[in-house]
Amino acid sequence: FGRDIFRRLLVGGRMTMTVGAIAVIISSIIGILIGGISGYKGGKVDNLLMRLAEIVSSIPFLPFCIILSSILGNSISETQRIILIMVILGLLSWPGIARLVRGSVLAEREQEFVTAARALGVKEFGIIFRHILPNTVQVLLPIAAIGFNNAVLAEASMSYLGVGVQPPDASLGRMLSEAQTYLARAPWYAL
Repeated sequence: FGRDIFRRLLVGGRMTMTVGAIAVIISSIIGILIGGISGYKGGKVDNLLMRLAEIVSSIPFLPFCIILSSILGNSISETQRIILIMVILGLLSWPGIARLVRGSVLAEREQEFVTAARALGVKEFGIIFRHILPNTVQVLLPIAAIGFNNAVLAEASMSYLGVGVQPPDASLGRMLSEAQTYLARAPWYAL
């Protein structure tokens, strides 16, 4: 097609990184909210939210996306398909973050500064989001980095299988899929 491979690599990398970043933001927000509430409240609320996390984490991502893509087919535009990928990635990858936040909140809620905040009459959501969650940042940053890596790999896998970003738009997985055809004649394309 006479395409500039280096330019497509840059554009495809930008597309893949954008999908990964937005998916991590969505999953982090959901995971922090559910994990923070679950860890602070405890009891039945904790049990219910953690069972919900187990149900969500049992949904296999790639088969779910392949089925959804075959159902939707070409009825949605390319932009809508990319947004759908970001949202699905975010909605299916929050349980790990929620579990880690829950564990940190369980440890932090017994600290003296939480007891002091309760004694001063601070509302529960204020205690969770102003006093406890800032102390869990050291747990969230590495998990967000790993989640970004997983989201990038998932998007590239989907594009490689043909259910992600569609041509002529570039994606790293899509470019690798196209490079298979030219492996004998142009091995630099796969590299």
